[in-house]
Amino acid sequence: MNKKVNPKTVCMIAMASYPGDPRIRREAEALAEAGYEVDVLCRYSGNQPSKEKIGNVTAYRIMNAPSRENKFYYFFQSIVFLLISFYRLLILFIYNRYKVIQIHNLPDYLIFAAIPFKLFGTKLILDIHDPSVDLFEEKWPGKKNEILKFILAKAEKYSCKFADKLITVTNTCKEKLVERGNQPDKITLILNTANEDLFRFNYERQFRKITSGVKIIYHGTIAKRFGIHNVISAFPILLKDIPDSIFNIYGPYEGSYLLYLNKLISDLGLSENVNLNGIITREQIPGIINQHDIGIVPYLQTNYMNLALPTKAFEYIASGLPVISTKLKDLYETFDDNCITYVEDSDSQQIARAVTFICSNPDLSKNRVQAAHNKLSNISGKVMMDRYIYLYDSLISD
Repeated sequence: MNKKVNPKTVCMIAMASYPGDPRIRREAEALAEAGYEVDVLCRYSGNQPSKEKIGNVTAYRIMNAPSRENKFYYFFQSIVFLLISFYRLLILFIYNRYKVIQIHNLPDYLIFAAIPFKLFGTKLILDIHDPSVDLFEEKWPGKKNEILKFILAKAEKYSCKFADKLITVTNTCKEKLVERGNQPDKITLILNTANEDLFRFNYERQFRKITSGVKIIYHGTIAKRFGIHNVISAFPILLKDIPDSIFNIYGPYEGSYLLYLNKLISDLGLSENVNLNGIITREQIPGIINQHDIGIVPYLQTNYMNLALPTKAFEYIASGLPVISTKLKDLYETFDDNCITYVEDSDSQQIARAVTFICSNPDLSKNRVQAAHNKLSNISGKVMMDRYIYLYDSLISD
């Protein structure tokens, strides 16, 4: 007897962890809530089982996490992941006849694991979290890497060409994709906005003048391009005005950068003020945010980082937390000076002054929090997920 296939059965491929990656989890859960059955081919994180069903989402874990610090090892691991994904997809497809397969980059070329299934009418979506060519240039600049950069550019070009639809995360990323030859109507913009069911506005937050012990939070990936070192370097200046201040850092670390941060903290004598905490779960983040006074987004202002619209900024804003950030292009176009306190990325004195300013001006800080929160309504997580489900429904009905 043949198994009756749910016409709304779809698959995702991601060289990331599930449910650890917040964007993948958000999208998979949105599909599940809309009546889809979702299979996710992903990697392990810790001691997770090889197969795990979470509601209407089934995770198939096929490899451990590759190193992103060694480019050659990363490329090798990504090819292995692609080949294993194709094999697992082949087996699963026999039973599930996926109508849509969504590929999450990085890397873009994971889409080649799914291209053969287009022969059976399956639609392919490439979800571009990060423009791979720009990220590669950011991490490994220089002429000695030109060949690899050329290969990545070609991989991106043909990956986008074979996809039926593209998803990306910011207007600037969309502009980049159009500049590289993709049609605008092929691209759907899904911002990494906060999940308002999880990140709820804290109406009980007390806006008061802070003269000591201000608590600052950063959560997310911890690598040099995110500029955490500049905040740490600002602390000797900050402590003169706001003694006993605390900077709590949560998330996964790049190994070499962790060593650098530990040395910086030691050299500046900040072991009592800066805490390098580990990874926290999605469910823990809102409660931890509410224990802090300021959320900081200290990304370096490079060509690549100016493509970013940080999820953490949305989460701080949704929670009613004052935000300090570098003046990233898309973030500033979304939330202006009336919403966020902006600084230059490498200016430690300016970062310290911004913290002191927020601590000294509670009424203005409260107004900025409210103004930022008001702007969320048109770009809320619900709006983005409605747009996302509409994309899937339109592909299923074709």
